[in-house]
Amino acid sequence: MNTKKNIIVGMSGGVDSTVAAYLLQKQGYKVLGVTLQLADHYIQDKSKQFGVIEKAKAVCDRFEIEHIVIDQTAQFDKYVVNYFADAYFDGNTPNPCVQCNLHLKWESLLKIADKRGIDNVATGHYAKVRKVGKYFYLFKGEDQAKDQSYFLWRLSQEQLSRTKFPLGDTTKDEIRKIAQELKLPQSEQAESQDVCFIPDNDYKAFLKQYFPERFDKIQMGNFIDKNGKILGRHEGYYRFTIGQRKGLGLAMGEPVYVREIHPDTNTVVIGSLLDMEDMGCTVSDINWITGKKPDTMKDVLVKVRYRNKGVIARMEPLENGKYHLLFTDTVTAVTPGQSAVFYDGEKVLGGGVIISHENERR
Repeated sequence: MNTKKNIIVGMSGGVDSTVAAYLLQKQGYKVLGVTLQLADHYIQDKSKQFGVIEKAKAVCDRFEIEHIVIDQTAQFDKYVVNYFADAYFDGNTPNPCVQCNLHLKWESLLKIADKRGIDNVATGHYAKVRKVGKYFYLFKGEDQAKDQSYFLWRLSQEQLSRTKFPLGDTTKDEIRKIAQELKLPQSEQAESQDVCFIPDNDYKAFLKQYFPERFDKIQMGNFIDKNGKILGRHEGYYRFTIGQRKGLGLAMGEPVYVREIHPDTNTVVIGSLLDMEDMGCTVSDINWITGKKPDTMKDVLVKVRYRNKGVIARMEPLENGKYHLLFTDTVTAVTPGQSAVFYDGEKVLGGGVIISHENERR
């Protein structure tokens, strides 16, 4: 059986995955739509998550695409939710989309592809894959405002070699225009800015409900300045993230921000805007897109958060596979737990997880 033109598309029911499936059909592919059931057991309003499945099925029916739903709730708990909670209780700020892409979306889609004898999978991400020499590289999407390569840095050569991004060369406006021409209800659908399994984006309430034993152990703690002076009291370090200004309840006469979080002492270090300017950071858990570090290291563009435009940095290897990044310009509120993604122009070289940040040059 010739399966070269068969492809699996991850279907969320949203405008991006819907148009991705449509474009692949136009290119001559026979599409199999797959929707992963992930977080519905955390959503109090069940219509939201089941609405995703129903919307995806409606799309597949419209385009005469076979549609299957895979229950991955147990894997989602293991690789995403537990990771998310661990990060906050460790005083870090998690990046659940990176984990979900690696452990849920690609692993699940490729497993189904293998069972069906299908070579390729596709998603509605705004990114590109190109083969350069003997390696497959990840590139930024054409729409710089929507580029999602930042969330895909953990993908392996095997995964990238079998992945297509139909939206990589398009803009969001063009995708919405196609959806409008097709009279798809998704064309005017607002984009969600929340973490999919956190109702109303209230992660503190989520931790209290689903991790009560760990939550209840955390008592009142102190706000302190960088010299250790007590500035006030707070209800638990897990309530804060690096760079946070609102909700501190401190009257300091000037804007102040969360500079550091120390779970072991339940203290939160407060600083001025100047204190938030970092000159470098240390990253671990490195993934190089080619599967190995570059033969020669040079300065790279580093993005330390999704909406960050990036800064040129020098990478210095440390022990145990870690790297120190020395920025050429200051970066505000570098946050442990977030991803640092390395670029050479539009090409993603790899990435790592931020484990510390430095306010002064070494």
